[in-house]
Amino acid sequence: RMFMAARQEDRFPIVDILTQLPTTPPNCQWALFLRNHDELTLEMVTSKERDYMYTTYAADLQARINLGIRRRLAPLMENDLDRIKLMNSLLLSMPGSPIVYYGDEIGMGDNVFIGDRNGVRTPMQWSPDRNAGFSRADPQRLYLPPIMDPIYGYPSINVEAQSRDPNSLISWTKRMLAVRKTSQAFGRGTRRFLRPGNRKILAYLREYGEDRILCVANLSRSAQPVELNLSEFKGRVPVEMLGRTTFPPVGDLPYLLTLSAYGFYWFRLTKDAEAPSWHEQITSIDERPVLVLFDGWSSLFRDRVVPWRIGMAEKTRQQFEADTLPRFIETQRWYASKGIPIERARIVDHLLWQEGKSSWEITLLDVVAGGESTGYFMPLALAWEDRDDERVRNLSTAGVAKIRQQSSVGIMGDAFSDALFCQALVAAMAKPREMATAQGKLEFRPTAAFDRIAGEDFASLSAERPQGSSSNTVVVLGERLILKGYRRLRVGASPELEMGLYLTDAVHYANCAPLAGALEYRDKEGEPRLLAMLQAYVANQGDGWTWSLEYLRRHLEEHRTAPAADTPIANMHEAYLTQIRVLALRTAELHRALATPTKDAAFEPQPITRADLDAYKHRATEEAKNALGLLKANLGELSAADREKANAVLAARDEVLKRIAAYVAPEPQGTSQGTSRGTKIRIHGDYHLGQVLLTRNDFVIIDFEGEPGHGLEQRRAKQSPLRDVAGMLRSFSYVEHSALRSVAHDDVELAKLTPFAKRWAAEVRTAFLAAYDTSARGAALYDALAPGVGLLGLFELEKALYELRYELGNRPAWVGVPLQGIIEWG
Repeated sequence: RMFMAARQEDRFPIVDILTQLPTTPPNCQWALFLRNHDELTLEMVTSKERDYMYTTYAADLQARINLGIRRRLAPLMENDLDRIKLMNSLLLSMPGSPIVYYGDEIGMGDNVFIGDRNGVRTPMQWSPDRNAGFSRADPQRLYLPPIMDPIYGYPSINVEAQSRDPNSLISWTKRMLAVRKTSQAFGRGTRRFLRPGNRKILAYLREYGEDRILCVANLSRSAQPVELNLSEFKGRVPVEMLGRTTFPPVGDLPYLLTLSAYGFYWFRLTKDAEAPSWHEQITSIDERPVLVLFDGWSSLFRDRVVPWRIGMAEKTRQQFEADTLPRFIETQRWYASKGIPIERARIVDHLLWQEGKSSWEITLLDVVAGGESTGYFMPLALAWEDRDDERVRNLSTAGVAKIRQQSSVGIMGDAFSDALFCQALVAAMAKPREMATAQGKLEFRPTAAFDRIAGEDFASLSAERPQGSSSNTVVVLGERLILKGYRRLRVGASPELEMGLYLTDAVHYANCAPLAGALEYRDKEGEPRLLAMLQAYVANQGDGWTWSLEYLRRHLEEHRTAPAADTPIANMHEAYLTQIRVLALRTAELHRALATPTKDAAFEPQPITRADLDAYKHRATEEAKNALGLLKANLGELSAADREKANAVLAARDEVLKRIAAYVAPEPQGTSQGTSRGTKIRIHGDYHLGQVLLTRNDFVIIDFEGEPGHGLEQRRAKQSPLRDVAGMLRSFSYVEHSALRSVAHDDVELAKLTPFAKRWAAEVRTAFLAAYDTSARGAALYDALAPGVGLLGLFELEKALYELRYELGNRPAWVGVPLQGIIEWG
C-alpha cells in the first residue's frame, strides 16, 4: 500500500490499510520493512491491486516471481533519491520496529537476470575494490556476482564513497536513525491520522506520554500546500527534528505548511521551545475589548470634555488603564516583566498630536506589575472602518481595542503600525521642533547628516510592518531609513543616542548605522527620556550570531556522519576566519575612533589608573559572590550534567576569588605607552555577535544601548575597550555550545563533535585577537592581549559570571555555557 500511495500520489491506500491493521498485544510490535530478501509479495492484495502493482512496478516480466516483484527499493523508486528518502521516512515513523534490508541504505540495485530470488541477494557493495570489497576470492568463485551495471554497480554505489559524502544516502540514513532514537514516540507511541483537505499529503501524530510528534509527508512529485487542524496543540512550538529549526507556534487557525516534491517533516510539538525570533505574535482584533469613545480621544481625559461628561470620561479612563492597556501590553515582546500580570497602566503624560486630518495620542505610561513600576512609551492611533480601510488593516495586527463612537466602529492600535504616524515622526525630526505635553515637552531634532541620509523625498517613503525586539520597535521606511521606537523609558541621557551622535557627527565612524534624528521627552525638571531614533537603513545578510551559528552547524553536520577516523583539514575555516579578521578590524577601528582626543567630557579618553584596576577587581569579586551564591541556591534545579559542572565551579569558589584578588596588571611593554596601563574610553558595552550585521563581506556595528542589566550611568561610564573584546570572545563560546546542542542527537555524537567545535572556537578566538591587536596595539588602549591574561582574562571571567547569573534567572537550560567558561578560565 505504501508503494501504491507513492505512485498514485494519494494517501488513501496507506490510511485504508492501517485502519484495518489488527491491534497487537501490549508486549508485541509489528516488524516493518520496505524490502527484504524475498519478493515484494502480492499474495494478500486484490487482483486489481496486483495488476496495478505489476504494470506499475514490474512491467518487465523478468522482475516478477511467484506472486510478487523481485526488485530492491532503489530500482522500484526509479533511483529517485527524494522518493527513496520519503519511503524511508514513512518506514521509520510508522508504529513498530523498522528493518532496513542490507544495501538499501546506500541505494543498491538488483539483477533480475539471476534466477529465483537471488537478484536481490547480491554481495554487499562495501568499496570500489575487487568484488565490491565483499570478498578477496576469485570473482568466478563467488556464489553470486556483484552488481556491475553503470548506475547501480559497485564502482559508483558503495559504502566507502558514500561515507565520505555528508549528503549521501547512507549519511542521511544515519541522521534519520539518530533522530528517531531521540523519541520513544516512534517506537512505542500511538498513531493518529489527520485528514487535511489535500489528499496528496499524509499527516499523522505519534504520541507517547507528553511527547507529541507530527509527521507530514508529500506523496506528490510537485510541491504541495496543506492546512492542518492543530488547534488542540495551541501554544506549542513545532520543532523540525532533523535540523532542530523552530517554526511559528500553533494557534487557533489552520497551520499552513508547504512541502517540496516528495518532501516530509517530522515535528516535535513542544511547550519548552521558544518561537522563532522573527515571529510576530498577532492577536486577532476580535479578541480585544470594546472601548466606547463618545468624543474621540477626549473621551479618555476629563479636562477635555464638557462638565456633564466628566463622569463618563473617568469611567472610560478607568477601563482603559485597568484592563484594556494592561491586557495588550502583556502580549507584547517589549514588555519586560514576561509572565507577570499588569495591575494598572496609568497615563502619566500625554499629547494629542494632529497633522492634517490625522491625529495620534502620544502617551507615557506608568505600568505597575508585581509591585514594581516601569515607564513605557505608547503612541496610539485610531482608524474608522467607514473611511480608513487601509489603516484599519494595518492597525488590526497591533490592535489595543475595538472602538465605537455612536454609529462608527473602528480600531485603536499601536501607532507604530500606522504608516502615517511613522512618516509624521520622520518629518518632525527634519527640523528642530518642540511640542508641549501636559507635564513636559517633546523635542524633535535632526543630526547634521539628516539631509544626506533621509533624502528629499523622505515624507513619501513607505513604512513596512513593525518588527519587534526585546525592548524596542523597529520600522523600516523605504529601505532607506530605520525608525526605532524605545518602549521602556529610562530617565537620563541615552548611551545609544550619545554614541550615535558622536560616531556620526564627531568622528565619522563608517561602520555603524548613521544617526539621522531623534525624539526625546523632557519632564518639568528637564530630565530626558529617549523615545525614538532615526537611522540609515543597512542592507544586510543577517547578524553575526546567525551567520556564525549556521556556519558551525554546517561544519559539524559534515562530520556527524563521517567516519570517526577522519581528521580536520588544515585551514578548513579560512574563508570564515577571513571575515572574523574583518570583524576584529572594525572593532579596533571603533575603539580607536572612541579614543580620539576631544574636548567633549563625555568622550574624552582617560588613562587607566591603579584605582580603576582596583575597581575592576572589586566589581568582578562582587559578580562572583552574587553569581556563585545564586548557583548554590539553584543547584537542585539543574540537569545532572550541569549539576556536575556546577559542583566543580562551587568547589573552586575560593580559588576563583583568590585569583581575582591576586590580579596584578603586567607592567607596560615598550616606551610608547609610557607609564599607562591602558586607556578608558566609551565602549559599546554589550558587544557580541548579535550586535553586528554582515553586509557585503563587511560588518556594521549596531545597538549601542549598553548592557541591559546595568543602569544608564554605568553604561555611559568610560571603560577599558577589552570589555568589548571579552564580550565577543564569550559570544564565540555561545556559538560553539549552541551548535553542538542543535547538531548532536546523543552523547555519542556529542563526544565525537566536541573536538571539532572546540577547534573552531580556538581558531576563531586566535584570529580575532591577532587581527584586533594588529590594528589597535599602537593606540595604547590596553596592557596585554591574550585569553585568560591581564584585564582581558579578568573581564572574560566577569562576563561568564554575569552570564551565569542571567541564565539562572532566565534560561536555566543554558547554564552549562557560562559554567564551562568559568571552568576553562580556572
